Amino acid sequence: MTMTTSKGFKITDSDRKTRVGVAAKNLEELKMKTIQKFKLKLDPSELRFHLPDGTFLETDEYLQTLEAQTLLIWVKQGESPQTDAEILYRTIREVNNEYLTAGEKVQEFFTENMKSKVYKLAELLRGIDNGKAKISSKEEHPEWFEGLETNAKTKEEYMFRRAQDRIRTYFYKTREELRKRTDLPQDKLQFLLLELHTRLKNTKYNGHYFDRRYWNEDDILKCLCDKEGNFSCQGRWDKECCLYNSSHQINPYKSKEERVVFQCWNLDHVRERSRSVIPAICDALKNESLMENGKNSVLLGKQIFLDVKGIYNDLFTSKNIKLVHIVCHDKGAHSKQAGPYIMI
Repeated sequence: MTMTTSKGFKITDSDRKTRVGVAAKNLEELKMKTIQKFKLKLDPSELRFHLPDGTFLETDEYLQTLEAQTLLIWVKQGESPQTDAEILYRTIREVNNEYLTAGEKVQEFFTENMKSKVYKLAELLRGIDNGKAKISSKEEHPEWFEGLETNAKTKEEYMFRRAQDRIRTYFYKTREELRKRTDLPQDKLQFLLLELHTRLKNTKYNGHYFDRRYWNEDDILKCLCDKEGNFSCQGRWDKECCLYNSSHQINPYKSKEERVVFQCWNLDHVRERSRSVIPAICDALKNESLMENGKNSVLLGKQIFLDVKGIYNDLFTSKNIKLVHIVCHDKGAHSKQAGPYIMI
């Protein structure tokens, strides 16, 4: 879907040294104008856009959800930009290089992998004054909002949108992967996607997960933090909790630095979205007796239904998603299988 009017964005390269303003109605126009502005010898198909937290922008529909003047980072296909957290780490290293490289322990800091660096950086941030964590508005805590391209007036509003961004990304990726499957019955697939999208719109794309205002809600609308904004790592996908002696914790409401480091915390699917959930959805959709019937399920037979609610929960809710520190995010294959998404 194309925007009816152009929207302005700030475009930069992976080094973040140059920013240019670009107005575009869709992703294709954004690519063409970026190529012109940066004088790139690239085909539009070779260009990719990311948000500063690493989120991949891949559809016109997602582009429409972004606020005007959002900062977008262009990279070549196959490359990834540095996240704000990585830039923060690099800046701290450059500013404090003489001090930090003085001892053996600090030398280790620069030879360990990025996960460990971010972990140690988060430990250092625990010493930041906690007095401003309870402050909410941009007026009272302007430094928290420094560097953000947002019209959010409160921390809660901004964090709500960041959770929405992550859930929207899961939906767009899922939709694109399913649409590429030519062996699926397209009418049934379209019905399922509409059902999932409707549920997401009804819950505002589960933006409440990062919004501390929802700390006292029921399980469906409850945020993942306490009323002060403290998040705790829920542990690797195959563990009941975080196994580190002092479990990983962070409060992105406390300071700009903690807000940036929070980008390195991941929403991890226990039953993996690409490896498990999507194949199970495909198996269910290919059932020959599949028929559309009703808002909450799709009739497969007189007593057999597609479990749309189960699919939705596994893709987009905390019933299958854990918030984990980058150290506890295992990107290897998970053994827990999804589906079969059939109710008898």
